[in-house]
Amino acid sequence: MDIWLFLALTAGCSAALRLAPRIPDAYRVPGSVLVGLAFFVAAPILLDDFRLFQLSRAAIWVTVAMGLNMLTGYNGQISLGHGAFVLMGAYTSAILLDSESQLGFVDATPWPYWTTIIAGGVIAGAVGLLLGFPALRLSGPYLAIATLALVISIPSMIRKYDELTGGSQGLFIDQPEAPFGLAEHLNRDEWLYLVTLFVAVFMLVVAWSVLRGPLGRTFVAVRESETAATAMGINVARTKVTAFTISAVYAGVAGATLTLLLGVMTPESVDITTSINFLTAIVIGGLASILGSIIGGIVLVLLPSEGPELVARLPFVSEETVNRAPGAILGILVIAVVLLMPYGMAGAYHRLAAQRPRTVMRATRSIPAGARSRLREMRENIRWWLEDLPWNRAKAESTRENGP
Repeated sequence: MDIWLFLALTAGCSAALRLAPRIPDAYRVPGSVLVGLAFFVAAPILLDDFRLFQLSRAAIWVTVAMGLNMLTGYNGQISLGHGAFVLMGAYTSAILLDSESQLGFVDATPWPYWTTIIAGGVIAGAVGLLLGFPALRLSGPYLAIATLALVISIPSMIRKYDELTGGSQGLFIDQPEAPFGLAEHLNRDEWLYLVTLFVAVFMLVVAWSVLRGPLGRTFVAVRESETAATAMGINVARTKVTAFTISAVYAGVAGATLTLLLGVMTPESVDITTSINFLTAIVIGGLASILGSIIGGIVLVLLPSEGPELVARLPFVSEETVNRAPGAILGILVIAVVLLMPYGMAGAYHRLAAQRPRTVMRATRSIPAGARSRLREMRENIRWWLEDLPWNRAKAESTRENGP
């Protein structure tokens, strides 16, 4: 099955159950979630191994996006360097699974792969906790630049301590096979897909529980106004450090899972562009939204691989444009989402789901008239801008003084 058909069926069936008029409201959201999850669980039957690998990477990036969304979308702290925490978790898993040397003080017996996922989250969370305290003095673009410096420096540190990390060549591990009883039915790619899917679903459930509780409301209160949150008795510093730590744990868990999926980890496995794109993903998907994190993670994986093919289908498109398509499409998509869907794709879906069908049809019919109005307004603004240029203004003044 084609990946786009698979995603369309998944989204369509989930949305149909979510918007079905005769189903009680209490069962709509859980039912749509279970339907979507059922499609993803059945993906090994419907998709080939390459598509499963894509969905596995998407599940890992969904985990990173969810952690970053808790930090940025819900708590208001901007980070461009979450790729550093992903690398920390990834190398923790790779070192503990390496059969030659493990940190120099434990034996060379590889750990069970599931324990390395926990260890990756713990190590990344500990580093995030230590970095959370100096980050309290920074906010907005200053915090973003500081975290960006972190992801720039981590690869150099990895190459420096090559005896532990393998340097530029990285570390190779033996990927886990399906356990006894399932090996006859699942190959290694299918099993790794189910592992990454389980980790992503588990971390999303944890995030849902946290954000619906007092801690989640505290995150939002600090994001809206630190002064008002302090007046209500909230410890702003502790809340920010907690959000930073939890977000780092999510990135570390995702990094450890990435090591299992790839079977090798190098300093270039998560580069600075990928780290910045994590923030792009949650902007496209939707800030402060679990569904937005899911959409953003999927978009982040499919655009680089499927973007050139989509652009190549357009007429009068050169080969050079096709080769540069992923970045161009991502940029156009970000601009379109910011202009047309300020709350992201998930926000647009939630707003659409809250409307009655008659209201949606009325708004759809008004789109052409609204587009023509916007076009006339844009044309008028361009005309005014051209007339206000210095040489055009001087020409107009000369015409008024000397005549036509």
